[in-house]
This record gives sequence, C-alpha cells and structure tokens, in this order.
Amino acid sequence: MRLGALLEVVVQAVALQERAEAIIVGCAQPGDTSWEIARSGRVVAGQYSTLCGWAADLVWPTDRPPPPQRIVELLRYHLGMLDTALKLAFPQYRSDRLERRRLSMTGLGAPANELRELETTLRTRITALGGTPT
Repeated sequence: MRLGALLEVVVQAVALQERAEAIIVGCAQPGDTSWEIARSGRVVAGQYSTLCGWAADLVWPTDRPPPPQRIVELLRYHLGMLDTALKLAFPQYRSDRLERRRLSMTGLGAPANELRELETTLRTRITALGGTPT
C-alpha cells in the first residue's frame, strides 16, 4: 500500500513539472516579472511542499530501487528551484550577480527527468508485485 501511495505522490509531482518549468522560465526573462507568475509560483510551490510532506511520511528504509528517500530529495529539489526562481525574480535588493543568476535559470533540469524515470520504475515494481499501478 505504501508503494501505491508513493506512486500517487510521484504522479502528482510529475504532473506539476510543466507548470513549474513555465514559472522558472517566466522568472528568468529579462525585465520585470509579472505578479501572475508570483501567484502561480506560490501555488505550485505549495503543492510541491505538500507532496514533500506526504512522501516523507511514506519513507521506509530499503536498499531496493527506487529508494523512497531519493523521491523526497527530488521533490525538495523541485520546491527549492521554484523558491530560488521566485526569490531571484522578486528580490529584496538587486545586484548584477543575482540578475545574472536569475537570467541563467532554464528549468528543473535532470532531476525532473529522474523523477519521471522513478515514476516508471515504481509502476513496474508495483506491477511485478502483483498490484495495479494508478
């Protein structure tokens, strides 16, 4: 049952990736960032925060792939990237260094791919155990 619940968390996280990518890219555009991106970013970050908590509640010690702790780490990464993008787009103070960092952000990167791969791995594992993936 835990594996199925963990899969559901991963499915929801993967479904949010497109919105998260759009927010990060929107924050990385030259000029002022729209407040709509900030509002949307807060919503998506809140959803990732909730998913992080749920995944952390489902973690159990195991040496078999996929390690549940890695899923928690990847969700925290997604949340951290959104948080960083929003903070850089709406800073308390501006500097050339922070602006270069903001403009260099391109999205979630390889960890997003890893999370999608873990979704597939979880589905395969549940099926192998005789369950039905969601």
